[in-house]
Amino acid sequence: MDIRVFKGLNAEWALVCAEPGAGTRVRGWLEEARVLSPGEGPAELEELLAWIRARDRQSGREHSDRWMGALLAVAAGEGAGARLAARVVVQAMVDGAVRTTVSLLRPGRDFDEVGQVVVAALYGVVRAYPLHRTRRVAANLLLETLHRASRELRDDDPRVLEWNAELAALPSSEDVAEAVCAVALAEQAVADGLVEGAPEWEPAWAELAGLLLWGVQEELLTAARARQIADEVRAESREQVGVSAAARRQRRSRTVARLRPVARQWVRAA
Repeated sequence: MDIRVFKGLNAEWALVCAEPGAGTRVRGWLEEARVLSPGEGPAELEELLAWIRARDRQSGREHSDRWMGALLAVAAGEGAGARLAARVVVQAMVDGAVRTTVSLLRPGRDFDEVGQVVVAALYGVVRAYPLHRTRRVAANLLLETLHRASRELRDDDPRVLEWNAELAALPSSEDVAEAVCAVALAEQAVADGLVEGAPEWEPAWAELAGLLLWGVQEELLTAARARQIADEVRAESREQVGVSAAARRQRRSRTVARLRPVARQWVRAA
């Protein structure tokens, strides 16, 4: 998997952080918005963002909404300051952008090329973010990025992943990214005939569908074997009248044995 676009983004971030006064400038905007008290937080930009993200984990989504909203207001302007504010928000969303890229992969699509589309869409969303959306900011950024990027890629796949209010209600951008990625992969597995659709895509079933799809694409499983495994797991989740516990355990052992080498390589590739 070629991830040059994200390696390049992180290398660029290091240069932005090395600019004299960048961290002090960003901290000043957050102080003006009363997100931070005067002098609170590190003065160096890389350390400041890491410190803010740590507070997000402690304080929850409301803290993330406040500091992102403050920087998005600056990013909506013009000049070097707007570009710097936008770059900080983009960097905070890199993990979500990687997962979004994964959710948009299809046979024949290059990871790095899709990643470039996602990053460009993310920049556009950050610079044009509707500031009246003050709640669940990270989730909204990610979902609008997904919508824009899928629309950009629709030439080779007419399906466009739309903005989804239910996903926007998830507690964090990381949760949104995981959910979007799992559902997109699961829906592709259905389209390829590997699994039957699940009405609301239970997380475990969506994860299995994504794993089977990846296994087939990497030629670790045949499509027929993937369908067989999916059918066995589906049967296992239903009430099985007349099937002994010993038979169920034997079937489960066979299924696990088939999936173990695929899952092992999935983890190494993640």
